[in-house]
Amino acid sequence: EVPEVPEVPEVPEVPEAQEAPQALEAPEATEAPEATETPDVPEAPEPPEAPEAPEAPAPVPAPVALMPTTPKAPVAKAPAAVAAATKAAAAAAAEGTAPSGEAVEDSIDDIVPLVSYEDSDEKRSFFSKDGRWIIPKREQFPSVFCALRVRVRMEMLDPSRSAKELPKEVVEDVLRVGFGLGKSLVRWDDARDTTLAALISASTREVVVAINGALPAGVGRGSKLKDDRNALSATVTEVTETSDDVDPSRIMSIASCLKESGQSDAIVFELPQLWIIPDPDFKPKFASIGLYPGSFWMHFLKSWGAIVTCEVYFRTAPKNVSDPRVNLVVKFRDRESMKMCFTFLYDRYLVHPKQENELRPPWCRLTSFQDFKSKATAKAGAAAKSGSGPKAKAKAGITKARPAVKALSVAGLGALALQPAPIQKSKA
Repeated sequence: EVPEVPEVPEVPEVPEAQEAPQALEAPEATEAPEATETPDVPEAPEPPEAPEAPEAPAPVPAPVALMPTTPKAPVAKAPAAVAAATKAAAAAAAEGTAPSGEAVEDSIDDIVPLVSYEDSDEKRSFFSKDGRWIIPKREQFPSVFCALRVRVRMEMLDPSRSAKELPKEVVEDVLRVGFGLGKSLVRWDDARDTTLAALISASTREVVVAINGALPAGVGRGSKLKDDRNALSATVTEVTETSDDVDPSRIMSIASCLKESGQSDAIVFELPQLWIIPDPDFKPKFASIGLYPGSFWMHFLKSWGAIVTCEVYFRTAPKNVSDPRVNLVVKFRDRESMKMCFTFLYDRYLVHPKQENELRPPWCRLTSFQDFKSKATAKAGAAAKSGSGPKAKAKAGITKARPAVKALSVAGLGALALQPAPIQKSKA
């Protein structure tokens, strides 16, 4: 019976112990590779979103703050951009590829030149500045007065009355007494660019007042007064400072003129005939004559650059029997010279160097020399008439010898009602 012992082989079931390999489940620890999920760390690359930081540049609005001062930027840098635009336009014209309307408008040179009273290596200045006065370094040249310009609208309380017929004394009374301008008022003129209200209503009149100083306290744009004695009301509609060369509003106004007359190549001035030809008996027989090359007016205008031609027109300026006027039209060799001259004199006043108390607005405006000449010739042909006065001189501006009088002397300016303080500048 001992043979039964073989049953012992059942022991092989031990292999079940091989379940120990389950201990191998430790490999489950290899789930640690799940730890390798740390590769998720690559999510760190999300920081690349930092590029959104460039959004920081979004604060670019900062330049918006600079917008108000942009008008001054064009003042300092004109030539380069202008030259490039001009050259491109010329090239396009040569190739026959005319730019579109918008392109032409964009190419118009409306950059206001920077005014300087200092001599430089490149250019000499013929003027100095003292308060409201631009003083020529040559005494025989006109001086320039930079007034505080005030526009006043006068309306008659009785619509049937014409404001344009108001006596000069009444207008001055309203300005000097009513608004309290007193002696600071230098002169006043009827506005040339009247508003629609003044054009359609005879009972409305607008005048431009030149003031030497500041407005009285409490007087400014919008100020009104009612004058029962003269049966009218008056309102200050505009106040413009012309003394500050870099005033944004002045820069914008000049730029607007340059843009509106982009093809202009000349400046038109309106001056008393006696300023050009100091002969009260002179009767012109021709529509125009050339300005005398040696006259002080020619040399004065050359302060801003070389001149191609300069002519005096007798029948194009508004007629004034007691004070005949002429148009002086000057064409400079280059546009920059024309722009600088216009910038100096726009909305300002000229003081004659040889006649006391002579201060006038030159009413300067831009034009095409050829267009102006053609229209003047046509007008003269229609209104041509023979005169019995002395022969017209071949050239204008030949002056009689006479002692030069300081136009800005204390006595002279007293007649203009200018205050003494700024007058001392004539000694500069």
